[in-house]
Amino acid sequence: QLRESYAIRQDQTLSGLNLKANEVLGQLDERLPNLVMGIVERVIGECPMNKTAVEGMVKSMIKEFADDQEQLEVFLSTEDLSLLKSMADSEKEPEEAGGGDNEGFASAIAGIFDGLDGDDALLEGYPNVKFFEDSTLSSGDCQIKSRFGLLDGRIATKLRKVEEELRGND
Repeated sequence: QLRESYAIRQDQTLSGLNLKANEVLGQLDERLPNLVMGIVERVIGECPMNKTAVEGMVKSMIKEFADDQEQLEVFLSTEDLSLLKSMADSEKEPEEAGGGDNEGFASAIAGIFDGLDGDDALLEGYPNVKFFEDSTLSSGDCQIKSRFGLLDGRIATKLRKVEEELRGND
């Protein structure tokens, strides 16, 4: 009788523990994605973009999307494109200061039309890539167009994908 009594109590205790564990796991499944997304958004919001980060982001997206010879149009935020241009300008050899008034006038006229057809040669090793400014993009966002379509590398899109994976909404 004592054994049966202990066995019943043991079964009740184990069943109760099992129910409680399942309840806690269910709560974790609900709360963990929100917690992770909150952390990620806070961390990303505090990460400033620098020249190296912009270059790395663009190169990784290009590699994901196409080969080196593919004609691509890369759209960046105003700030990120400026960082990339400043990096490209700093890598160019300084031109000789001489030259005359005609060169100054020609470069001033060329400066007016800069960026209308896109900036190219901003990334070494990617001669067929043109860069455009898109004021709707935030710093850290990138979109690439090719003959195959558009690759959306905006931070909001990446976060949405992570959230879907965390919640199991494949």
